[in-house]
Amino acid sequence: MASSMSSGAGTSALRFWASRFLRRQESHVGALSALGARGYKTTTGIVGVEVDPEAPETLRHLLKKILREVKVIPENAQYRVSVEMMANQRLEVVSKDISPEQMEEEIGQGQLEELILHARDELSLIPKMAEWKPWDVPEGHKIKMVVHDEPVPLPEEEGK
Repeated sequence: MASSMSSGAGTSALRFWASRFLRRQESHVGALSALGARGYKTTTGIVGVEVDPEAPETLRHLLKKILREVKVIPENAQYRVSVEMMANQRLEVVSKDISPEQMEEEIGQGQLEELILHARDELSLIPKMAEWKPWDVPEGHKIKMVVHDEPVPLPEEEGK
């Protein structure tokens, strides 16, 4: 009789632990499902840079804004050419129907949250560049070139 009680108690304990294990597994699966619905990661791994659950949409919005605002810069200014090229390339990728991880890999410049920070920085730089006008070189301005620590003479200095 004692053996039948112990086997019954053993089965009961086994059922208890099995049901506990299954509940724990279900809660992990539920947490993973909630994570999938909320976003593709829980941390960027970068201090001070929070996960943006809508990162592709945020970046798309900022890139479109960059393309609108950079129009204050002359079309032939290298700064505008470079900014438009970068923004269009990134916009093309984040407009695709692919995962955020694939977007990051295809762009190859870090996490989407880092690209969002870069886009915000670019937006703050555009008005400054418009004010500074580094593409405007004053009439008669000459640039002295130095190659291997030796000044390269200007064409009018070569004959002297």
